[in-house]
Amino acid sequence: MDNFWQKLNKPILSMTPMAGITDTAWRQICKMWGADVVFTEFVSADALNYDSKKTLKMLEYHASEQPVVVQIFGRRIDMYPKAAKVVESLGVAGIDINFGCPAKKVAGHGGGICLLRDLDTVKKIVSTTIESVNIPVSVKSRIALNTVQGHPEKGKTTVFDLIETLADLPVASMIIHGRTYETPFTGPVDLENLKKAKLAFKTGTFLINGSFQTIESVAADLKYTQADGIALSRALYGQPWLFKQIRDYLETGTYQEITWPEIKDTAIKHAHLLYQSKGEKGFKEMRKHLLFYVKGRPDASTLRKELVQVENPEQVEKIFKNI
Repeated sequence: MDNFWQKLNKPILSMTPMAGITDTAWRQICKMWGADVVFTEFVSADALNYDSKKTLKMLEYHASEQPVVVQIFGRRIDMYPKAAKVVESLGVAGIDINFGCPAKKVAGHGGGICLLRDLDTVKKIVSTTIESVNIPVSVKSRIALNTVQGHPEKGKTTVFDLIETLADLPVASMIIHGRTYETPFTGPVDLENLKKAKLAFKTGTFLINGSFQTIESVAADLKYTQADGIALSRALYGQPWLFKQIRDYLETGTYQEITWPEIKDTAIKHAHLLYQSKGEKGFKEMRKHLLFYVKGRPDASTLRKELVQVENPEQVEKIFKNI
């Protein structure tokens, strides 16, 4: 097995799957700005098992994205062998299994983070997936969740329970979000337990997630936790250059602010890449990205009114040309 995770220079700068965001255009933009690893949008093992054309379309990628990882989710163990083989057949670098998603449509049906309440199933899913393919398998999860939903007094299932459950399996990498299921996106990140989890996880690389505050804080968090890298998610909205800024700061102790011409060039390139992959019908998805790119500008309100109506890259170029 070619475990690409082991060959990456440390610290690893990765992104994580985000529904409706991490399509091939966005992944190419992130690679352009220095991402070491990119992830597709997470997809259902069940959908892959039944050869969903829509799902397979989501997994199309450009060679420049490699190493690209496909993240899959689902509750049923029997769905994973074929799903994993389908993913492997695409030529991607790895498979990631989602045990961390707090979204109601996933966790509400017992998937994502809620699978940690059934660690026997978790182990069978991971072992079955590893046995089914010859590419590295990684997992993503969170620090903890209540063992019984709605009853914190009955204890928590933690990342340490997950690590112990998977200890005898060759898990290539683990990405852990430093918040619990009950506080998915707000409140402090548990750096102390991320540090302990890094020490406990012995089989592969360990990345932290959810802690981004500033470029400087990333360096501090990596130093404190001794993690092998960081995986960025929502912090990247409209800021794919964070990868370069973080790398520069880690290597030199300084980084450059991004100029407006660089932002414009990135947005225009992004628009062309998205149009190439999704055509006129899918181009409307670009509008949300454009709103992120202009966030914080004094004329953002006026620009938003124009950008929410764009139909093609040429219109994007025309708007940005005059700014």
